[in-house]
Amino acid sequence: ERFPKWLRKAVQKLDFLGLPNLGMLICGLAVLGFLGLNMGSAPFERFVFDPVAVVNGEWWRLFAFPVSAKIGSSPLFFIFYLMYVYFVMNSLEEQWGPGPLTVFVLLSYILALVGAILTSTTTNIWYYVLENISLAFGTLFPNFELLLFFILPVKAKWLALIAGGIIVVQFIGGDLSTKLFLLTALFPYLLFFSPMLYSAAKNYWLVRQRRQKFDKDMWK
Repeated sequence: ERFPKWLRKAVQKLDFLGLPNLGMLICGLAVLGFLGLNMGSAPFERFVFDPVAVVNGEWWRLFAFPVSAKIGSSPLFFIFYLMYVYFVMNSLEEQWGPGPLTVFVLLSYILALVGAILTSTTTNIWYYVLENISLAFGTLFPNFELLLFFILPVKAKWLALIAGGIIVVQFIGGDLSTKLFLLTALFPYLLFFSPMLYSAAKNYWLVRQRRQKFDKDMWK
């Protein structure tokens, strides 16, 4: 009920696309990417989406691997990365079910591709897919506490706020092409969660106004 009725109906019609245990599948793709980077001696540039390269025949770039240059070069960081991705994906699947989660991830992937094509941007598609997923997790489970590197306790909402803050800074400081790409790549999160965020902000403002009125009236 936290999502608009039309969105729930649209997602229900696409429920047949659902892939159970999607987190495990994404982690498996990440492992393949990690092995390609470190054992296959493949440069990271071969793992990013490049619209020009696709036009020139490298169509396989449409199917990117969820790995980055920094994470892919460190086995320790890669293990933490896999654990985070699997936990977040598994939590969302338990909350939503395989169908809605698959639709959300697929829409995130497709729109990141569309944004890169529209702006001729070379980018790591999975970075923005996982940004959508992390923001969704932080919104649905704001007070869940994660232990970063098994040491530092951090609530999911703070991780989401940091990720969202970085995106806002990039959006404000970027040119028109950057703004268009970010809006397109992160549209799935805005589509799913804007009504919820608006309702939460509205309720917070109403509670704050009532609290201020109560504080003033109690001295009359």
